[in-house]
Amino acid sequence: SGSSGGGPSGGGGGGGGGGRGGAASASGADCTKTPQEIVTWVRSLPESHVPEKTREQLAAIVEDRRLDGMQFTSFVQTVPPEVCAPKNAMKLKAAWANVLKEAEARQVALANLSNAPKQKAMMIVI
Repeated sequence: SGSSGGGPSGGGGGGGGGGRGGAASASGADCTKTPQEIVTWVRSLPESHVPEKTREQLAAIVEDRRLDGMQFTSFVQTVPPEVCAPKNAMKLKAAWANVLKEAEARQVALANLSNAPKQKAMMIVI
């Protein structure tokens, strides 16, 4: 299950990390992406993941239904085969799961930053 680096999420990194965790199901409710951000993301997916015609169809669905991050998370899990072929749907789900994991990691990092104790400068004398 390789994913092209840099890719559609705009962040690039991430990549590794263990199996499925519960990230996609758990953090989907926390996804705050707007319909316009999702449309931009869908259109940025590589041709190898989702063909252009399908990307445009998905973008139109997101715009027409005004799907936000939470709603799109649900939609991706049950995308109809007439909209997105099963092979492409799997890649779409995996790519969206990465977006959710990045958003979750960003939230954790921000929480850690705000909870971090303020360190005083210290001089080490040897």
